[in-house]
Amino acid sequence: MSAGDTLTFGSVHRRQRPGADEMSLVIQEPMVGGIAIQFELEQVYLQRRTAYQEVIVADTVAYGRTLFLDGFVQSSSSDECIYHELLIHPALVIHGCPKRVLVGGTGEGASIREILRHPTIERVVTVDIDGEVVELCREYLPEWSAGALDDPRVEARVEDFLETLERAEAGSFDVVVADLTDPGDDGPAHLWGADYFGSIARTLADRGICVVQAGEFDPCELESIRSVYATLREVFPHVRVLRVAVPSFSCLWSFAITSMQPFELCPEDLEARIAKLPREELKVYTPIAHRAAAELPPYLRRLLLAPQAEE
Repeated sequence: MSAGDTLTFGSVHRRQRPGADEMSLVIQEPMVGGIAIQFELEQVYLQRRTAYQEVIVADTVAYGRTLFLDGFVQSSSSDECIYHELLIHPALVIHGCPKRVLVGGTGEGASIREILRHPTIERVVTVDIDGEVVELCREYLPEWSAGALDDPRVEARVEDFLETLERAEAGSFDVVVADLTDPGDDGPAHLWGADYFGSIARTLADRGICVVQAGEFDPCELESIRSVYATLREVFPHVRVLRVAVPSFSCLWSFAITSMQPFELCPEDLEARIAKLPREELKVYTPIAHRAAAELPPYLRRLLLAPQAEE
């Protein structure tokens, strides 16, 4: 075998380093927008296919313990706090007094961990269609959920999120968190249409807030965020986009905060609201981090709102 050759089994490859005799394990993400990212692995703890997806838990050289689903990074020990704190806290802080929260996409349980930091929380319903992934994360990534799924305020369900929305009473949740797999050729397309977002809007109480993970927000890959933003605007009269850099994702990532009612993205009493959180437990989220995520660079705003302007 020549230097640089790759042996494939599943999404994990064994690759010979150029100029070296030893082989190293790597995962190469599927190519998107002409780019494919490769991660060198120190150890693979789990490689299994559930009824819905391939699951890999491994220690990566660059980012530590990492969860991969269908070959893509979902979260890593080095920076999952960036993703989960910025997904959850801005939306709940903007609401001001969230008591009932619905989560689509239980996954590692890290979103639930962050939700429970808010002192007003009374009930969290969290849903994932792949219960096996949830249990595997509890076994191999227990620090991610930090016991949150055992909290008596939390009800964890294994079912299609759309079924949950259809059965929910109107106005039954203060905040809905849609942390679902990106839409794609093999993804859950029915969970990204206007009917789906309309079902979310129906479940929101007065002044209710919905936050959606909206995919990459890079100039080279804007298809997802443009599609999600346009569809959200069909349903919600008020849509704002946040962005944050997640190193293990190798790109900017976007979250869309939406409501049927007007809301202030950066309330005047932002510092006072955030001061109610246990700051010693937060690794990323501060008033400055909130405002930074909310401030889109002018060129990204132009690309999002008028995509033809710079193409």
